[in-house]
Amino acid sequence: LTMRIPKGASVGVIGRNGSGKSTLLKLITGIYKPDTGSISRAGRVSALIELGAGFHPDFTGRENIFLGGMIQGLSRREIEQRFDEIVQFAELEDFIDQPVRTYSSGMFMRLGFSLAIHCDPEVLLIDEVLAVGDEGFISKCKGKISELRQKGVTLMLVTHDLAAVERWCDEVLWLEKGEVRDRGEPRRVIDAYRQFFEDREEHALECQHEESREQGTDNGSGGGDSGGGGLNPEAIPGEALDEKARWGSREVEILGVRLLNESGEERFVFHPNEAVEIVIPFARRESLSGELVFGLGVHHGDGTLLFGTNTHIEQVTLNFSEMSSEVRCYIPRLSLLDGEYWLDIAAHREDGYPYDYWKKALKFSVRSSRAQVGKVFLETQWNVVEDGSVLERERGRVARDRGPQSRAVS
Repeated sequence: LTMRIPKGASVGVIGRNGSGKSTLLKLITGIYKPDTGSISRAGRVSALIELGAGFHPDFTGRENIFLGGMIQGLSRREIEQRFDEIVQFAELEDFIDQPVRTYSSGMFMRLGFSLAIHCDPEVLLIDEVLAVGDEGFISKCKGKISELRQKGVTLMLVTHDLAAVERWCDEVLWLEKGEVRDRGEPRRVIDAYRQFFEDREEHALECQHEESREQGTDNGSGGGDSGGGGLNPEAIPGEALDEKARWGSREVEILGVRLLNESGEERFVFHPNEAVEIVIPFARRESLSGELVFGLGVHHGDGTLLFGTNTHIEQVTLNFSEMSSEVRCYIPRLSLLDGEYWLDIAAHREDGYPYDYWKKALKFSVRSSRAQVGKVFLETQWNVVEDGSVLERERGRVARDRGPQSRAVS
């Protein structure tokens, strides 16, 4: 690893746990010494690497401010001049004379952050500590970081909060197993980092899918290729009868399930605005009485049913020939938020008689860089109207919806 960070630059360091991010900051601060090579730095360095690092647990907050300030290179007079400001920023006026071992993790962070930023740092190193603390104080910290950036303080930020990296940093360093995987413009590197994780997740889900398929084939869960993660109900000891993973007469047997993207490629990780095609191969064992219905259900990873439908509900008539062996359902826009999901699939008669029902037939993921909350992605359009006509129109609509109202007669 060879790198140079110019004065006043803001660099975000991202990577998986164990990739060497914290080790890099500890090398820069001098906590660790490099086995080979050298590190040179100019200016006063303040570091927020571990909560309470450098604090003595039996000393009070007041005593630790003086101890930590001297470690940072401040004189006693300089600490005294800044003491009240440090305590006020940390919001610890009522606790400053108590031993810091009685502090919560959030109080530790407040004291450590306040001390670090009031030592006139020329280089500020932050390692994930802003993940601890209440929302109000974290917002205040973020404002202070922006202020320090404007003053030309060099910033190195280690965090898993990619939105914060994109907001504050001029460039991003991506570490993977101690090596530089990429470095450069934040948006480009962050997109590459997200794609890396999506590819890993895609591979893991594909392996899980293949393993489930092999288990389904080996345990005789219905004959034929039982792809899509189908499980033999008998292989789930102690499970309630209504929680079996697969059931039905098998007069029609579902042979698997695949999810295709717009290019026709099988995928397990999607984005909210992507189109998805669900492919269900099947085999008919004998002639059927009644209409053949195919259905599906989408569940969130926590078990919440988000959507369920079938060809009978949607009044879709499927014309099967003797050669028919596959049915497809096209979804133009997936419209799910970031999370893990399960797909149920079923083939049954119009009256509900089950031919083949697979519960949790396939697991897939949706990944989004946006911060909406919930489970469903809804398209929104925001507008500002200045003449009040919308309000008047809405009042009229509400009045119409309510209908005629009875009035009291005096």
